[in-house]
Amino acid sequence: MSKERLKKIGIGFLIYFLLCFMLFIFGPSEIFFANVTEFSFIYGDFAGYLAVLAVGGALVLALVTAFLPDVVYRVALSLAFGIAAAGYIQIMFLNKDLDLLGVNPEGYRAKAGTAVWNLVVWILVIAAVPVLSFCKKEIWRKVVAGLAAFLLSIQLVALVSLLLTAKDSAYVREEGDWHLSGEEQFTVSADQNVIVFVLDYFSNQYLEPLLNAYPGATDFLHDFTYYSNVDCVYFGTFPSLPHMLTGQDVDMGMPINDWCYKIWNEESTAQFYDAVKEKNFKVNVYTPDTNILCGLNDVSILEGKLDNVVNTSQEIDINSRLLFKTLIKMSAYRMMPEYVKPSFYANIDEYSGITTVVDNPISHENYQFYQALSEKGLSVDSKSNYMVIQHLMGPHLYTTDETGHYKEDSTLEETAKGCMVIVEDYINRLKEQGLYENATIVITADHGGGYDSQVIFYIKKPGESHDSSPVNDAPVSFCEFLPTLADAAGADASSFGQTIDAFAPGEERERTVWLRWNDPAYPAVPCYTGDKEGSSNVYYGYTYTGDIKDLLEQTQRGPSCIVPVADSYF
Repeated sequence: MSKERLKKIGIGFLIYFLLCFMLFIFGPSEIFFANVTEFSFIYGDFAGYLAVLAVGGALVLALVTAFLPDVVYRVALSLAFGIAAAGYIQIMFLNKDLDLLGVNPEGYRAKAGTAVWNLVVWILVIAAVPVLSFCKKEIWRKVVAGLAAFLLSIQLVALVSLLLTAKDSAYVREEGDWHLSGEEQFTVSADQNVIVFVLDYFSNQYLEPLLNAYPGATDFLHDFTYYSNVDCVYFGTFPSLPHMLTGQDVDMGMPINDWCYKIWNEESTAQFYDAVKEKNFKVNVYTPDTNILCGLNDVSILEGKLDNVVNTSQEIDINSRLLFKTLIKMSAYRMMPEYVKPSFYANIDEYSGITTVVDNPISHENYQFYQALSEKGLSVDSKSNYMVIQHLMGPHLYTTDETGHYKEDSTLEETAKGCMVIVEDYINRLKEQGLYENATIVITADHGGGYDSQVIFYIKKPGESHDSSPVNDAPVSFCEFLPTLADAAGADASSFGQTIDAFAPGEERERTVWLRWNDPAYPAVPCYTGDKEGSSNVYYGYTYTGDIKDLLEQTQRGPSCIVPVADSYF
């Protein structure tokens, strides 16, 4: 083989490896280490395989192109280097507040104005390289080889830094593991039940499009009273869900991990769970992400409050194909221009599907819950009463069809209808067991949208029956959630605050909804995990008197107050 051919192979390998390194090694690594506390897999589950793919892919491409005509060779290398260089610029300078965990139910939407100039940058960078290769061949060769080596070395140093500073949990799975067990997720009491469906991200503004698309979708809830004016107090599953389950207001000046520890150790929190347990209730909460409840504290802080807290090793099954696919997709997503990003966006359910708990998993995705319910049915326990909080994905992701089954590209309306089908099936199973009449059942959400922060709230009390669902516009909020559950369990609710019954239809009441935000006028704060900068640094408080229309008008006027935070959940 000639010297010139070997030189072509060497330069080709350097340039192709830069691109492969960014896409298959550095991108997935940076995403993983920045969000390690959110993942159940470890670095060794994917790093070696993707490294082999990067090296092998670069070598094959270098060998193939080295034997192509010189013009084709230069164009191929120019395009590869141009994409790598533009991708580096994109990552370092053009990405802003990029959602790397797929938490946006509508996926990624490029902003038209930003996307245009973003695309112009890409075109200029990519076009300049082949032009140089035709005008100044030798200079082109030195420039692309030198810049490729420079960009590669910068990222290699960054990767080494990530590897050396990562937490132990990035490399080793813990043997002991406090967690929430799903063993009794489909178990109810033969006597008294308080059952709550928390459908994630179900704003009360979703009912109109749901019923327009599917008239009669909520007719099965005719025995339930619909509270049409319920605000969630806090936007986001964190901090809304821990607020719902403890009744504790968010201390915005306190670090998240400290606040989570504090709320579960508050005397009033213990009193609530002691009170319902005195009425012979087991309290089981089913949500797969315990960081939402505990931050980085051990799940053992929930012991004595929640009955499905256990300390046993969990056998985890890794879907390697989905792991590689998802990490590569999100690596390309962070690297690609605005117009292309939507094609590579991976929803949070793709991440959650990578690992599966082998024994007693918690079914959280709507379709997974429905499948498990269909297979297992409801078991009945005659020894205890049950308070069950089922946190399902709801319309947070549009991955459920109108029948409650999986659909990759569903719509809000289909997903909302599917959620109603699932809840209806559960209720019908209670009826078949003769347990519906005596049960208290709540169908609600942990939060609505960022601004339409009112949620659906249906409640049926024991013995309640109607031909059609009454609508109550009393101004209530999740400040009344825990007292309402205490009352449903037969405990003294006055010890924990007011129930929803304390407020009359049409009553005027001032309420405040808190929305996390990133305000450039305030200093940046760290993420609660301690290994990256937080995406929000303040809470915007929107104070209003009235209903959802008044809240939306207040959001148009701007926040009533702004409170800086100590750190950020995301």
